[in-house]
Amino acid sequence: MRSVKLVFVEFTALSAVAGLLLAGTSMAKADDFAGDLHTAVKDGKFWLKSRYRYEYVDQAGLPEDARASTLSTRIGVESGFIHGFRFGVEGEFVVELGPDDFNNTINGNTAYPIVVDVQSAEFDQAYVESHHMPGVVIKGGRYAQNLDNMRYVGSVAWRQNDQTFDGATATITAVPGVTGFYGYIGNVNRIYSDRSPVGDLHSNVHLFHAQSKELPIGTLTGYTYLMEFYDAPDLSNASFGGFLEGKQALGGDLSFNYRFEYARQTNYANQPVDYGVNYARIAPSLSWGGLTTTLIYELLGSDDGAAAFQTPLATGHVFNGFADVFLVTPANGLQDYYVDVRYKLKSDGTLSLLNGLLLIGQYHEFRSDVGDIDYGSELDFYANLPLRDGFYAELKYANYQAETYKTDTEKVIFGLGYNY
Repeated sequence: MRSVKLVFVEFTALSAVAGLLLAGTSMAKADDFAGDLHTAVKDGKFWLKSRYRYEYVDQAGLPEDARASTLSTRIGVESGFIHGFRFGVEGEFVVELGPDDFNNTINGNTAYPIVVDVQSAEFDQAYVESHHMPGVVIKGGRYAQNLDNMRYVGSVAWRQNDQTFDGATATITAVPGVTGFYGYIGNVNRIYSDRSPVGDLHSNVHLFHAQSKELPIGTLTGYTYLMEFYDAPDLSNASFGGFLEGKQALGGDLSFNYRFEYARQTNYANQPVDYGVNYARIAPSLSWGGLTTTLIYELLGSDDGAAAFQTPLATGHVFNGFADVFLVTPANGLQDYYVDVRYKLKSDGTLSLLNGLLLIGQYHEFRSDVGDIDYGSELDFYANLPLRDGFYAELKYANYQAETYKTDTEKVIFGLGYNY
């Protein structure tokens, strides 16, 4: 609970400072202040995101199959600008619907596979933004953050309870063509919820990120992520790397897309193991109309089995298979060879009811980095259909077939959601 108190102390203190600054302009400007406050409310925004999910998991070696029926609702508001400040707050509520036939990591149902959707009520975000310096936006409090493709830092929005951070960020656009970012994280509010003994991860994390989109060959990004975790020193690490991504037209509707990334990760701060490992992602693809086919090789290296490349703050679900078998990289590392085929339908004719339908299919072959061990393979499928007035339906299927790592796992997930 210390993190909850921390964020409210930060939020209250920043709000008080903002109030004093505003009040200090003089009592004679009370009418102007009232007008500014009205404008801030008028120009603010409100959002509501709700999602029902039914998740079925059949995992070899466990006597029961998981059946998780949950509903997540997020409600948030953000003000317009008032004397260069902007304020935001978001609450999230997760409830279980039906029997408790799954292991949510804290209910003791260890005969069932894990589905990390815990019934909870939390403040996801509570922040103050300052826009007083030209080309610099500073945010402090509790915030959500997704960096790049979320391989290192993400909100894990696939789960019903988001991952958010207590700290501060600075986004810098003062240099033309270059965007700089710095983030500090003093506490991680994890997807396990505040009810879990591992729901908070007290940390000293520094995120440095710079990106240029002005190059003729694409977007070039460099980063340094220094992560220290007081409660879990085995997760502490330092990563240094960068990537180039872009798109080249080949004529007509055909285009070539690419992403080439390399990073080096080492021990950092209180990490008990002295190690150094490589990360690489090579992802060339061809797009034609609404169809995109990508061949991907991803390496999460190992230092002779002593330690492997880890990304403890990532949205891991979008990498290495929807079955979530490799959220933690094995000690011998991981090589993921896979193909991703996706199609988005655009139609205003006889198929207009399916307009916006997104279909994704993936096939993975998993091997170790050290020893070239065959871990297993996985077949994945996902469909998302936008419905009317902000509603949508989604279906996800994952089938992991184990060879030498973990056990066969099959998942079927249905969701019905609404976004406003």
